[in-house]
Amino acid sequence: MSWTDSHPIEPVLYRWRVVGAFVAALALVFSVAAPAALPGIVGAVAEAQTTALRAELDSADQLSIPAGDTATFEGHFVDGGTVEELEFSATVPQLEFEGAAYTLTIDGEEIPVREGDNLVVDTTSNAATFRVTGLNADVPAGAAFSLETPAVAEESELSGVSVDVRGVAEENASASADEDSEVSEAPTDDGEPLEVSDVDAAPARLMTAPSITTFAAGTRTITMQNDGYVLKGTRYIPNFKIPSAELPTGRMTIPNGTVVTLKSNVNSYLSTSPDDLTVYYTGANGGWYEAKATYKKISAKEYQVTLPQITIGGNAQIQFKGVHRGPDTTVFTASFTVPEPEQCKEDTKKVARQPRRDLTDEEYTDGSPVYVVTSEPKDLRRDTSVLSRQVNHGRDFRPVGEKSPWVYNALAFNSNDNWLYAVSQKRGLNGDPCYPAGNLLQINPATGEVHNLGPILAPGSSGTPFESEGDRDFLNAGVYTSEGFFVGNASTSGTRHLYKIDPDKLTADRTLRSAESFAEDWAVLPQAQKYMWGFQSKAKADNSLILERIDTQTGAIQTWDLTKKLKTLDGRTISNPSASWGKAWTYSNGNLGFGSGSKDANQLGFELKITNPDSGSPKFELVNIMDNLPASFNTDAASDLLPPPSRLRSNIAVKKQRSETKVVNGEVRTFWTISVENTTDNTSSGGTFWEYLPTDTHYGVNATGPTAKFEGFGEGSTEVNGHKPGPDQIAPGTGIYAGMTVPSGADGESRYMKGYVGTLPGHAKVEYVVSAPVRTDKYGNLKTVCSPNKVAFQATDGEAGSDNVATEACFSKVAVDSAPQPVPGAANEYTAKYNVVVAAPDAPGFDTNEVIYGKLTDTPKFVGAATVTGATVVFKDEFNKTSQPQSYQGAGPYELNKNDTPKIIKPKGVNGSSGQHVYEVTVRFKLDRTKLNSTSVPAGYPSQPAGNSRCYTKDGLHEPNFGLMNEAEMGGWKDTSCIPLETKQMDVLLEKVSYDPAAPDKIQTDELLDGAQFTVHRGDADGNLKLNADGTVNTDANPVVKQSTTTTTGRVKLEGLDAPGVYYLIETKAPDGYNLLPAPIKFSTEWDQNGNAVIKVLSGGTAITSNRCAESDTAANCVKKVGILQVADITKGALPKTGGEGVGLWALAGAAIVAAGCLALRRRWV
Repeated sequence: MSWTDSHPIEPVLYRWRVVGAFVAALALVFSVAAPAALPGIVGAVAEAQTTALRAELDSADQLSIPAGDTATFEGHFVDGGTVEELEFSATVPQLEFEGAAYTLTIDGEEIPVREGDNLVVDTTSNAATFRVTGLNADVPAGAAFSLETPAVAEESELSGVSVDVRGVAEENASASADEDSEVSEAPTDDGEPLEVSDVDAAPARLMTAPSITTFAAGTRTITMQNDGYVLKGTRYIPNFKIPSAELPTGRMTIPNGTVVTLKSNVNSYLSTSPDDLTVYYTGANGGWYEAKATYKKISAKEYQVTLPQITIGGNAQIQFKGVHRGPDTTVFTASFTVPEPEQCKEDTKKVARQPRRDLTDEEYTDGSPVYVVTSEPKDLRRDTSVLSRQVNHGRDFRPVGEKSPWVYNALAFNSNDNWLYAVSQKRGLNGDPCYPAGNLLQINPATGEVHNLGPILAPGSSGTPFESEGDRDFLNAGVYTSEGFFVGNASTSGTRHLYKIDPDKLTADRTLRSAESFAEDWAVLPQAQKYMWGFQSKAKADNSLILERIDTQTGAIQTWDLTKKLKTLDGRTISNPSASWGKAWTYSNGNLGFGSGSKDANQLGFELKITNPDSGSPKFELVNIMDNLPASFNTDAASDLLPPPSRLRSNIAVKKQRSETKVVNGEVRTFWTISVENTTDNTSSGGTFWEYLPTDTHYGVNATGPTAKFEGFGEGSTEVNGHKPGPDQIAPGTGIYAGMTVPSGADGESRYMKGYVGTLPGHAKVEYVVSAPVRTDKYGNLKTVCSPNKVAFQATDGEAGSDNVATEACFSKVAVDSAPQPVPGAANEYTAKYNVVVAAPDAPGFDTNEVIYGKLTDTPKFVGAATVTGATVVFKDEFNKTSQPQSYQGAGPYELNKNDTPKIIKPKGVNGSSGQHVYEVTVRFKLDRTKLNSTSVPAGYPSQPAGNSRCYTKDGLHEPNFGLMNEAEMGGWKDTSCIPLETKQMDVLLEKVSYDPAAPDKIQTDELLDGAQFTVHRGDADGNLKLNADGTVNTDANPVVKQSTTTTTGRVKLEGLDAPGVYYLIETKAPDGYNLLPAPIKFSTEWDQNGNAVIKVLSGGTAITSNRCAESDTAANCVKKVGILQVADITKGALPKTGGEGVGLWALAGAAIVAAGCLALRRRWV
């Protein structure tokens, strides 16, 4: 942020009238844009009556200004006095300037003016007004003044030019020093001079005292005795030291008009020289200053001294030059009344530095935090600071805690103790003694609470370390590097020099003396922490965008002109390169952020990526442009240089799938779904992605508008707080902030669309659906085969994984085996074969291109029951040339191409090329069947079908740790395939038998009954049977199992039952003379650890073992104890003795009937 530059000060000490115009210059600088603590001249040497100041115009009241020339208004002051404001006005139809440089001269001295600081320009309504404020300059009668404007853009006619002045004229001034004062010579007995700074060596200047706001109420009287004398010429003047208890904040502001009563124990003397009627005091920064005062003699032992407003600090000393002692036994006392310090609030008191704090989970509720401080109001009157934290990828900034009355800047995050640090600035136009400038503040980033650590001092001294008041009062840049905490005032009000702060000692050193920075805030890259980076302000860069790099070890500065070199992928550029870049921070992803400040502050900012930052030729990439940053005159930003701890780190996974190609309004369009998902429990700050459409589609070409479209959000998008994602989901309590932007048709052909997502909760997902018309070749063929199609995500946070790049083009993983193959001679050891295929684009326009791809890896992610021991890989190139098998040991991943240098393949048809590379991967593993189960399912899946030996898919990719899932990866692009460990189906033989009520524990199996009919339904996802309103079975939820007849009467075969699975058997027709079963029978199917089939009756009867064997058409060499599901009916009129009326009996051969060695119950492998 920028401030008005101070005018060079010439050393003038006592010639009060001569320096009137010079003091006006200082008044302009230091009352409008300079430190509150600068001492100066308030009040006159003489007691005076005042009237309004008058001024007259000397230049013509009509001016004709050619284009390119400046306008100059001239006049003089009729009276001597103090000028507060000057205003020039004229009538002009139209007035436009080519620049912003104004020049004000008063009594021969040039006064710095700047529009927006102390100059108000109004050129509306056919009139022009130029008002200079905050002058407070003393001028003699007849002093000349002039104001020169910038060059006008067009010829202009000004008429009715007039001048007005606001100020106070002096009348009837008379010296207040008593004319009959005692002898001014010093006594012959010399006293012992105090060991204090030599006042003659102090800054030899008189400065206008700032009009600091005083306390509203409550006073106390301070009485003190002088602690010695200081020799001034031949006179010994009394020195007083204000007790430290009276300065709880380290400073005391004495209001204008405060009367100090001086009394001596013996006769003392008042100087007769007007030049002696001053006071010396140590200012807020510890340095010595002199100010005019009014002395009045009451008696030879008592005097009254009326002070201007001064701020005392440092050693808290004050010397009254207007009086001197008599004999060396003279003792002075001084009494004066000041406001009560208790009126300053609790947060103004100096406190000890707070210990290291731990980061809280709440600090990462919106992802990695970026902090920005702004001040209100948005000009030099600012008296409040607001700390905000970035939300929704910078779309919103939300306050942290309450507003603070401290006005602070040079905000920096210390990763060693997890606190924010800043330096206080001058509060308001006139400063505030309760919230002085130049103090080190420690700020809690979780609550915004500010701790005042006290004034920053020079090492080993009570004085200021800063080279100018502007540096101390308006530090506007700060950052922690590997070398420490660096601050500076890099605006026009400062020296642009660098200081290094030691927070433990509360001191600062001027450092890197060769360095002069024009960047108004800095940020640091995690991978090169000795450098701080910032963009220079207009004062140096003019209308260019100049990046500055400072080496904080050596002070070396290097710059790069990036004015015409930065452009986002979608073609956007920075529209305000001449801004004052007063906000700078580091994203957790390692990129830098910058935003504007000063009087022209707006909400614009940008994200910059820098690679090779410590080289002489870094690479710069404009990642994103923002238009929503907090705007403020006084502003700064900071962020934690380190990524969040692992327990709080998030990861964004991006997937892209081509969903369909169809005709829409007579146009063939292809649709893609891009999913952006937070795969962790922790919240992510979101980020930006670039959608790279394949070259076989139109994207704005030959169209009046963009032809690629963002179709909206997919159904799989997560709702938050009952809201779907959208660009309007910003406020607290709404959904996920997300959207896409498409360049206009005027932008022509472009390969990119930009998408964005804000704060993304753990495991939340946003799906973006995009489409584009498909190109056709000259024959009308669609060009949709294997063309580059990718999406790249730039996360705001540091990523826990590297899956933020996805692609659709030319990459696939195929399972060759449908089932594992046993290894001959090895117990429980098997192989599974896969092909990894990389293909060149197979479309016209690519037939002469070479396709490059990088390192290709294969990673088995098998179920835990399978222990991978190694793999062999055979490579077949595009010309079907096969390599020797390459062996790999261990569980992987396996680097298939064994070369970091990308492979190059010829497209299909070029020199006999097949257009693809094939890697045949054979994985070897051992199987422990005891670790297989029939209950596990991936998160979010229904409970049925279940089992960890199955294969499951989600978003087009197979789930790891289920079945024999295998993943291939190339440059962050992934594809998967999966082989189930076993087929989960079995066939079951169903037999109809009779039941004898006289023998309820025995099923009659001598002859099977003919004529029965059954329907078997699979249980729903929860294993239940759902009925329709009319009592029939809901076949959508409970599908019917296929049946087939056998050669045996009374026996049917149930085919393709899932195992594990739950089923319901319903008898729909009973044999002649028998009753129907009154209720469905529920039974389950599964496999035991030896691969044998198991059937369990879950409800509907007792279990009886059967020794019947299946027929020879179902099992050759069948042994006994086969599993056969037998259903027993009772004859009509007979009731079972073991149950009530209508109760049928279901029987199963054994509580768990095992089919061993026969196909009555069948499994398909192993």
